[in-house]
Amino acid sequence: MQEDSKVVRLSSINTKSVKPATRLSAPLVKVCEHCLNQLQSCIRSLFENADDTLFEMADRAGSNTEQNIYFEAMREVRLKRKAIEMTFFEAYQQNFNELVGPPKQGSQFELDELSFDALSLVNNEDLEETVAIDTMVSKVINRDHGMQLMHLTTRIDNLLPQTINDKTNPIGPEKLCQAFVQATKKLDIDIKVKLIVFRLFEKYVLGAVDQIYSEANHLLKEAGVMPELTSRPVQSQRAPIYRRTVDGGGTAGSGQLTMDAQAAQEAFLALRDLLVAAQLSIPHNSQVSTNNLPAVSQPDLMGMLSQIQHQPAIEQLPVANQSAPQVDIKTALENLLKNYDQNKSIGQVDQDVINLVSMLFEFILDDRNLPNQFKAVISRLQIPLLKVAILDKALFSKASHPARRLLNEMASAALGCDEQDNAAQQKLYDKMVEVVQKLLQGFADDIELFNELLEDFTAFVQKEQRRASLVEQRIKDAEEGKAKTDLAKQLATQEIQKRLESHPLPDVVTELLQEGWTNVLFIAYLKAGEQSQAWQSAIATMDELIWSVQPHTNTDEKKKLLKMVPPLMRQLRDSLTEISFDPYKQRQLFKQLQSLHVQSLRQSRTPTFVAKTTAKQPDESETTVAEPVVMVTESEPQQPPPVVNEQVEVVETKEHEQPAATVANDNKVAEQPANLNEPAVSEQSLNKVASLKVGNWVEFGLNEDNKFRAKLAAFIKPADKYIFVNRTGMKVAEKTRLELALDIDHGNVTLLDDNLLFDRALESVIGNLRQMKKT
Repeated sequence: MQEDSKVVRLSSINTKSVKPATRLSAPLVKVCEHCLNQLQSCIRSLFENADDTLFEMADRAGSNTEQNIYFEAMREVRLKRKAIEMTFFEAYQQNFNELVGPPKQGSQFELDELSFDALSLVNNEDLEETVAIDTMVSKVINRDHGMQLMHLTTRIDNLLPQTINDKTNPIGPEKLCQAFVQATKKLDIDIKVKLIVFRLFEKYVLGAVDQIYSEANHLLKEAGVMPELTSRPVQSQRAPIYRRTVDGGGTAGSGQLTMDAQAAQEAFLALRDLLVAAQLSIPHNSQVSTNNLPAVSQPDLMGMLSQIQHQPAIEQLPVANQSAPQVDIKTALENLLKNYDQNKSIGQVDQDVINLVSMLFEFILDDRNLPNQFKAVISRLQIPLLKVAILDKALFSKASHPARRLLNEMASAALGCDEQDNAAQQKLYDKMVEVVQKLLQGFADDIELFNELLEDFTAFVQKEQRRASLVEQRIKDAEEGKAKTDLAKQLATQEIQKRLESHPLPDVVTELLQEGWTNVLFIAYLKAGEQSQAWQSAIATMDELIWSVQPHTNTDEKKKLLKMVPPLMRQLRDSLTEISFDPYKQRQLFKQLQSLHVQSLRQSRTPTFVAKTTAKQPDESETTVAEPVVMVTESEPQQPPPVVNEQVEVVETKEHEQPAATVANDNKVAEQPANLNEPAVSEQSLNKVASLKVGNWVEFGLNEDNKFRAKLAAFIKPADKYIFVNRTGMKVAEKTRLELALDIDHGNVTLLDDNLLFDRALESVIGNLRQMKKT
């Protein structure tokens, strides 16, 4: 069949010879040609930098396989560059022709006309491609803070009989991205590499459209097309986040974004990408708008939200113990929009913000860490926070944002409250109600109101906390003092007992150590601790006393004893006087000590020790009890004590033999059975107890009637005690580590999550979206 000579093949069209449709008005023809020249320069820059970018990626590749992917992609891009450019500019020209031509009958790829039925059949690569392109479009639209795109669309719409919006604008980011996606279908490359090409398009083409839009507006303005648009305040339709001040005190230029604002915008876009990807992964999902109706303006949307905000069902807080239902904001907006303008819809970006805020408050309403009555109050912040999110995307990324901080402060203050109604927490409840009512009644679009209420609420909470902290500190000091006292007594007793068990000592020494020196050690530990000079000196004096009453036959030992006794007695006297030991008792003990020292110096041979035991042989259930040891010397022979049903046993002390007292003590230790009745506790509960930090909140009780919340005020390590106080600082519980772990096992203690509420909610939303995307 002979071809019609009037048919022109697309492959024969040169991009430089593309002519605009003759039926376009003269201003539009001029704009089309001017923008075409600018875009040709941008596309040229894209491909000139593609080789370098892909080569760098290949150079950083982790394997030969990955490196080959990039090298093959470089070759593919070089070979098909001309075809891609031609297809792109043909699509660009076609976009202008369709402004005055008949409705398009083809099946050109349309991002916003994708149905979810179709998306359910799309593979992962196409889905990633769609999300990447949608992200690029969103970035251009959201950074149009100079309103150049809006003005250009309005002027083109003024020149045409049909309605034109940002999505159908032939040089809008939507149409440009569609054209480039269609052109890159020719590339047979890995999706990972194609996404890199898309980023290059974003950098070199979409990055230059602001200037292109500005020049196009200038051309149309010179042609007399709506010249008054430029006189409108640039910031009137924009969020307060862009109303920044420069160093001179004036407002920043319309084409400038602060670093914080730009970072906030990028963070929001990343969050929005995740939301879109999660929604696209669900077949028949209705969360993404598929209509092409123009979006309602931001001031109108804020006005409708204010109407919902002032409805009695929202403005009136629920009564005590009433649940806090979530507001269906989207449905309420759609109903208002029907009465306002049926030819407009909620913009996709605003829909995404509504969905994100709704998911945040779904988490808040399900959060078991908040008492129900306080949860009901906080839930009323949903619409004010939604309005803030629409105005200022930094809400999602900036931890210091006043609206975010106010929500976190209110939730943190309520964490220590429980379901019990008492005067202490009623003041906090009333204050939170006051703050929420002021927001519902007074917040329109001035975020500064959140700052004012945050300062007021923080001052209120800090005042309450100061009172509680004073009480809490007194309790903590008392518990630490008690624990230190108990430990001092325990250590002093242990040191004395250890020496009594290791040496056979006369009664006078035993009495002095148990009744006097225990207190000397106790005071030394309390004053300065176990590592102090006072403690070490008291231990050394005690050991010298014990050595001094031992038998000494060696001449050198006797000389040492003779030299040691005077300073030893002075040290004993000074230490006992310092603890106010009974003076009369002290004199009696010292006289007996002097006699012992004299005996020790006079003795000439190793003394014998007399130990009294009962004549009756102990059976298996009885333990031998050692009587005090009596020291016998040649110079002072003693009469053996009368024996009545007793047997006297004289034992020569030898190095390899143990004293009777030691043997008796060993028997006692051996006979003590192991504590087999100690309850078992799970490792998980022990780990939870170990993770507790001072300031963490827990909930005690198994049922609603006896539940109460408490904060860990102190962990007394020596006593192994966890001290808990309520929000007024009063002590309400005391548990050991084992008791606390057992209570966790049995469900009697629940650890509360005291991390910031907004942060936990946002983390949960992101986690859920990622999970949805995977499934």
